[in-house]
Amino acid sequence: MSAIRRRDRADEWWVDFRFQGQRIRKRSPVQTRRGAEQYERCLRNDFVADVEAGRDPFAGPPPTLAEFAELWMREYSTPRNRETTVVAKRYLLDQHILRHVGQRRIDVIDSQTVDDLVAALRRSGLAPKSINNALSVLHTCLRSAARWHVIRHVPEFQWARVPEPRFRYLSKDEERALIGACRPGFWRALIVLLLQTGLRFSEAAALEWSDIDHGRATPTIRVCKGGSRGKPGPTKTGSHREVPLSPAVSSELATLARTGDLIFPTPKGRMMDPAVTGNYLHRICARAGIAPCGWHVLRHTFATRMASANIPLPVLQKLLGHTTLKMTMRYVHVDKASMSAAVETIEQVFESPRNARRESA
Repeated sequence: MSAIRRRDRADEWWVDFRFQGQRIRKRSPVQTRRGAEQYERCLRNDFVADVEAGRDPFAGPPPTLAEFAELWMREYSTPRNRETTVVAKRYLLDQHILRHVGQRRIDVIDSQTVDDLVAALRRSGLAPKSINNALSVLHTCLRSAARWHVIRHVPEFQWARVPEPRFRYLSKDEERALIGACRPGFWRALIVLLLQTGLRFSEAAALEWSDIDHGRATPTIRVCKGGSRGKPGPTKTGSHREVPLSPAVSSELATLARTGDLIFPTPKGRMMDPAVTGNYLHRICARAGIAPCGWHVLRHTFATRMASANIPLPVLQKLLGHTTLKMTMRYVHVDKASMSAAVETIEQVFESPRNARRESA
């Protein structure tokens, strides 16, 4: 051991040793011989762990979370994510994460730090789902730090409990009213397409006439792009798929004029932005006499109709472009007609208790 008492520093306890030929001299945080010896053992263990993990043991202290987050956004998030996802991550970092723990060194962020962050976000009035969104960004950031050998391990996260989300879908009467409130043309074709294909709005906005394949018995449409803030990009999951077109969808598309490559362009020939076009859907809902809804409700309606028609879940997963069946299950809603049919099936499958009593008598 190299615990020494420095007379030139008011008899303070220091550690003085060499590691890989480099001299290490540090003041012991605990001012006793035993404390200095323990401090030296900790330093040596840290240096060995750094070498085994491929880190430079003499590189200096790790960066703060704010410093590493800038590197992570630039080197990891921006090249891999869609523009909207990058914007969302940046917002969560700036507004909910870095303002609370941004100045902490990334290597000292532990489970207690995460719990303190969750408590602070709750006090600010943030919803549990939004808290988990922020935690997800922090967790992914720390995982990258561990993979890049900036920290040794990712602390354990305790996620906020989120109530089961309630998703809306249109009843058949609402669906008919919505379509009936549109004159033949642009908006009617878009609504029928979304209702009968389950496409995301961003995917419909990026569709081009060349994506339609009429060379098969059943026409299909190739879904390989998505629109983000009026700009083309990959689909949400980055995957491609082909979706069959019903005669009703093909008929509606035939009413549209071809003014360019896009099937549903803006009057200026650009890609639609859902933040802008949502107002048009609300007006159509008002004319139809139904509660306002967003474009994604049409996708939930498609999934519910297909499930009610006993379409196998793996097929529905492929049509919706989901990566997991678990996500597909979130889109499937049980309507009242299906519940009534289930009750009728129970009555057919199981014997009446009254008959059982008669036979036993």
